Amino acid sequence: NESNTSFSCDILHIMLASFLGSTPGHGQKLIAVAMVRIDKLVTYIQKHREIEDPSKHILGGCLTRKALLYQKSSLQMALGDFMNAMRSLTNALKIDEFYTQARESRACIWGSRHLKSDKTVHAEWKRVINENHVDNRGNEVAYAFLIITILSDSSLGTVGDARAWYGKMVAAIVRKDEIYGRRRQDELPSAVLSAQSKLNDYHGDVNIWDSIAGIERITVREKTTQACLKCGATETKEGKRLNQCAKCKAANYCSRECQVADWKEHKKLCKIIKKGNDEQKK
Repeated sequence: NESNTSFSCDILHIMLASFLGSTPGHGQKLIAVAMVRIDKLVTYIQKHREIEDPSKHILGGCLTRKALLYQKSSLQMALGDFMNAMRSLTNALKIDEFYTQARESRACIWGSRHLKSDKTVHAEWKRVINENHVDNRGNEVAYAFLIITILSDSSLGTVGDARAWYGKMVAAIVRKDEIYGRRRQDELPSAVLSAQSKLNDYHGDVNIWDSIAGIERITVREKTTQACLKCGATETKEGKRLNQCAKCKAANYCSRECQVADWKEHKKLCKIIKKGNDEQKK
């Protein structure tokens, strides 16, 4: 019980720094105190590994070295100390190499601060994608960095590969907005906007908002049942199954007339989806 009380006091200091660290005047002091508390806890847990055992019920079993080091990295980034933040994340990954949250944050630092080669950053983000859940809120950034690194280093893939990742990035943006609420363009991560800008250097017709709108039109129809993307019909006039777009296989239409009428709206997204499907077959 005494240990729990002491740990709780340390955790309280860490939480205060997390929530009030940006406060002018006192914020940096709170962060400094919190990092000392984190170091103290990590050292203590290193000697008493049983604390990390969930069955011990110490603060609900959430008091772990990797979580503390991750929190320390966040505080270090708040101070602009990205090098030490990177080291904290690396130490967390030494404890648990499948701590994807830490791997993702470290990859962000590597990519945004240009601290590692494009090849290293690319490999790290591919691992993050493989480990992440399909609805992980960080997937849009992961796909963005894959696009950026491919277009910066041709040995990592082709422009076609980049466009395939772009299609996945747009789908991840739509899914995140679906779960957490729609964002404005200036609220999208800088990596996402950089990926679009780089892709535009190769294909001037890339517009992320057109792509998002196109995917949303398909997704809304698919939430209930397969429906004609143009008129909403769920079968052809003859009562048969809808016809898929022969190119992308993602859009459905009840008639040739509806497909032709919708082509202007659908064609840009169709090209992106088809490109992604073609690349996956290779």
